[in-house]
Amino acid sequence: MNATKTIFQCLLVVGVLCSQLIAGGGPENVLLVVNADSASSKMIANYYIHGRKIPARNVVYLNGIPDREFTNEDVFRDKILKPIVQEIEERKLALSIDYIIYSSDFPTMVTNAKHFVKLRNQLKEETGQQLQAKLYAPNASLTSMTYFAGATINDNPGYLGLDSNTYYRLPANKILRRPFSPGPSLDLFRKATEVARPETEEASDSKILDESIVALGQLMKKNPQQPALTYWAARRYAQKGNASQAAKAITFAIRQGWAFRKYTQTDPYFEKVQDDPLFKGIVARMPDLPFEFAPTRGFKQKYTWGPNGFLNAEPGQGNRFFISSILAVTRNHGNNEKEALRQLKRSMAADETNPQGTFYFADTADVRTKARRANFDKAISALKQLGHNATIIKTAMPIKANDVLGVTTGTPQFSWTKTGSKIVAGAFCDNLTSFGGRMHKPGQTRVSEFLANGAAGASGTIVEPYAIQNKFPHPMVHVHYARGCSLGEAFYQSVYGPFQILLVGDALCQPWATKPKVRIKGIKPGDEIKDKVKIFFDVESSPVGISGYELYVDGVLAHRTANKDSILLDTVNMSDGYHEIRIVAWSDGSIESTQSIVIPVSINNKGESTQLTTEHPDYLDTDTITFRAKSNFGDSIELMHNGRSIAKKIGTDVEFKIKAALLGRGPVKVEALAISETRKSVASLPVSLQIDGRLSERKVDTETPPKKEVQNPKKTPAGK
Repeated sequence: MNATKTIFQCLLVVGVLCSQLIAGGGPENVLLVVNADSASSKMIANYYIHGRKIPARNVVYLNGIPDREFTNEDVFRDKILKPIVQEIEERKLALSIDYIIYSSDFPTMVTNAKHFVKLRNQLKEETGQQLQAKLYAPNASLTSMTYFAGATINDNPGYLGLDSNTYYRLPANKILRRPFSPGPSLDLFRKATEVARPETEEASDSKILDESIVALGQLMKKNPQQPALTYWAARRYAQKGNASQAAKAITFAIRQGWAFRKYTQTDPYFEKVQDDPLFKGIVARMPDLPFEFAPTRGFKQKYTWGPNGFLNAEPGQGNRFFISSILAVTRNHGNNEKEALRQLKRSMAADETNPQGTFYFADTADVRTKARRANFDKAISALKQLGHNATIIKTAMPIKANDVLGVTTGTPQFSWTKTGSKIVAGAFCDNLTSFGGRMHKPGQTRVSEFLANGAAGASGTIVEPYAIQNKFPHPMVHVHYARGCSLGEAFYQSVYGPFQILLVGDALCQPWATKPKVRIKGIKPGDEIKDKVKIFFDVESSPVGISGYELYVDGVLAHRTANKDSILLDTVNMSDGYHEIRIVAWSDGSIESTQSIVIPVSINNKGESTQLTTEHPDYLDTDTITFRAKSNFGDSIELMHNGRSIAKKIGTDVEFKIKAALLGRGPVKVEALAISETRKSVASLPVSLQIDGRLSERKVDTETPPKKEVQNPKKTPAGK
């Protein structure tokens, strides 16, 4: 009786929490980081903000960024990462930011010798073993150290491990074996699961089974979203012959992400209940993935990923990350500005297009392709089940193929133009070689070759990684992508130890996503509103079910609800003037794609207003722009561009002269804030401008980073 009560209490908690899970990824979930001293960085950011509709509050400008492809861990932490995290907190974005995306002109390689030494000393102290120095060369990528932001800031070298990414989709047979890190919880889990196996005499011992159920219940109280626990609970109830309890437990395991029907139907633990109509019916409706890899999952920064790739809540029993990419590298051996803009515009237009074509997997005599060959067939099978073409080729690159949806290959040198092939918009292309992401030296072909020819994203290592699968995307990356994940989600679900790999491109790109389609009633863009406004949802034409909605006001998450009908916007305590309202709907299912609806409005509860004008909408980046701002509120006016203050004057009728270069080339929006002594403000409608200028060529950095690598001839280089 006590065992039953314990499990039911935990399952009720699971039901509540599962209804609150959301992932996917949209503009509200992105923090875009811009190098304020770089014309290229500002230009690329302007086009991305415009194309992706990134909220102004979600853009951060940093000054004093090293003007080269490499920096050290101290500079990266103090000048880049810490200011980013601080801005997230100060702007009240901690509940919504899942992606940290860099524009361009940031160091792509971080020398992390201190973390390397710390890891080496820890290993020696804890195990007496020597670190295989070459495998952990003291260099990491910009995007990986941002992905591991928590570990980086806290000087925890654990991110250097080959299994450090717990968002990685593990082989399925590990899901039920290791949900916890070493410690009391893992010990208790093992005690509860390593007894009473179906073939043993104790399998029908009621006392042993009850003790196991109680132990699992204790763990579930602390980790109510972990399916390994509820699945094991279902097994134990089944061994007791309690079909109704087993059915309830397996129902919650399904809600948590368990999706292996055939495995469950043939699981010997369920022999006593497999013919029960209720249990049998629930299992028959379960998703049916092959029991090969953990299911594809959407991402949230607040999710704590346990060692088996599912969610834990217990302190110390999981890791949190930020998906990270750099939109472009526009200096050294990256892309020029024209290529970078063309690639970004193409990737932004690829969302929900459901492109058709073929995924190519290269199998050659090169060690670079052999490292991943074992999993080609599994990925191809999964892609074909989704209705896509996928094939193995015996050349390093597809030849004269006009339908390239994705590439997994390995070769030190290639020219995409010479292949005669065409990359479909939205494609992710990956080449396993030593220096595909090393942008400051000549040598092997870089990720920029794929991007210049239309790929939405590509990845490459910034230092000799050796031909180790864990350091590169698993072939399943294309499957996660084709199932509807964003490019960033697909990538990080596929790299177990990403510390040396750089992701370049549009992490938000979602070509195969099936997003909700909601029509909003009760408010529309351009409305002047006051008091309380009820916003109604029309989901009649949505191709997917909708789990709930979020309300954002000026980029800040204000409300989250599972109400399927409406949401209330209360403007009574909001300032008058311009505001940007956003409604985000998220879909049913494990990927949880989102639809973002932007509704700019003016609030008028007190009759306060601000106006901003300029002479005309088009300028050159060499021009000086004159802005005129007037307000009937406050005592000073501040000029704002993407959430940053660019000028301020005392008075309520003022003129600003701003150099266009400060704003950057491309489409920009500027607004005026009238501010009172109490710091209350009234915003103007934004002024939209287009600033043009010549696209520049790449700047080549003549400096090289220090060489501190130790060769290990016993390992096979990926690029020698």
